[in-house]
Amino acid sequence: MPSKPTKKKKEKKTTPKKVVAKKTTAKKTTPKKVVAKKTPVKKSATKKNVKKYEEAQFLASIKPYALKKNEKYMNAKQKNHFLSILDSWAEQLQIEQDRTADKIQENVSNFPDESDRATHEEEFTLELRTRERERKLLSKINESIDDLKSSDYGYCASCGIEIGIRRLEARPTATRCIDCKTIEEIHERQQFG
Repeated sequence: MPSKPTKKKKEKKTTPKKVVAKKTTAKKTTPKKVVAKKTPVKKSATKKNVKKYEEAQFLASIKPYALKKNEKYMNAKQKNHFLSILDSWAEQLQIEQDRTADKIQENVSNFPDESDRATHEEEFTLELRTRERERKLLSKINESIDDLKSSDYGYCASCGIEIGIRRLEARPTATRCIDCKTIEEIHERQQFG
């Protein structure tokens, strides 16, 4: 039998390429601390459901007066605008004064621990100091309402020029224009340091 010619395959010898392994550096991870969320403690409501008064919030809530071109300064509309601001501010302060008076009458407690009593007295002192400042502010508001009724509101007590609508909205009890107030503050700093 004749033999079949066999085809010889040429085998190529391949050398395997060296694979360079990348070194990975393990980052040290610190375990995250699990922080429990604190749930706010709800304080018991008093007899009147009254929000706590804050002057900054009140002043920020004032809607600005829409000035019109060639509008007379301190006309009837502007006077009504400022009268409503001053009245609502005085009402808020009076509510806080009444709330504090009720709190004083209700909070006559004997504390067995001296530190509890001291903490309570300190909070009470701070509350009274705040109410004293508000009492003085309430008298300024009443003076401003009287000035508004006598047409003196909105004019500088020192030089007599217009204080300005925007300044009065920022501080409704202002009695001096910005220039006179600045000079007054400079004199106070020089006197009292």
